[in-house]
Amino acid sequence: MATKPPADPRRHAAPHVDPETDDDASAEAAAEPEQVLPAEPEVPEAERLLQEQVADLKRKLVDAEAQTRHYAQAYDKARSEFAAARERMQREQERLLKQAKAKAVTGLIGVLDSLDRSLDSVRTQPPGPAFVTGVQAIRAQFDAALVGLDLLRFDGVGEAFDPSRHQAVTTVPVDDAAQDGKVLQAVASGAMVGDELVRPAMVIVGRYVAIEAPGVN
Repeated sequence: MATKPPADPRRHAAPHVDPETDDDASAEAAAEPEQVLPAEPEVPEAERLLQEQVADLKRKLVDAEAQTRHYAQAYDKARSEFAAARERMQREQERLLKQAKAKAVTGLIGVLDSLDRSLDSVRTQPPGPAFVTGVQAIRAQFDAALVGLDLLRFDGVGEAFDPSRHQAVTTVPVDDAAQDGKVLQAVASGAMVGDELVRPAMVIVGRYVAIEAPGVN
């Protein structure tokens, strides 16, 4: 039977501890402070309110800029539409003016034609009663052309002198007090288009002068 070798006393011996080294390690562990993570700083209430106000102002600024762009676009559109409408109105006014001129010319051309025929007749034969009748007819034709243009002629004879319609060329004395300030004669007739005075009538106005009876001696 084999004999077991004797056990090595070093294998079962307790580890050697140096009391001085152990004490130093414990002291170092006790002296080292525990690491603590820094806490997040608290934002003061006033600063938080200020940040909220700044954010609100930024939002309002964005809204105001968007509204300003909207108003600018609306203004540009309205200005373009107004310019186009003004051009249309101007073209319409020019068209109506041309029509009015054409209407006036058309009516007056007929009068000129009649005058030309009358003058041609005078060149071939001496003027007689027929010529006078023809001129009177032309005058009536001319008056009708003016009436077609809404033009009314007036002389104001027998009416009271009206400075808004008459222009006095001169005054003549009258012995009838009822004729004082009355239009006695028209040198040139006046003309109106609708309610608009085109030309005042050139008139002679009566002026009453009282004649004193001779005194009795």
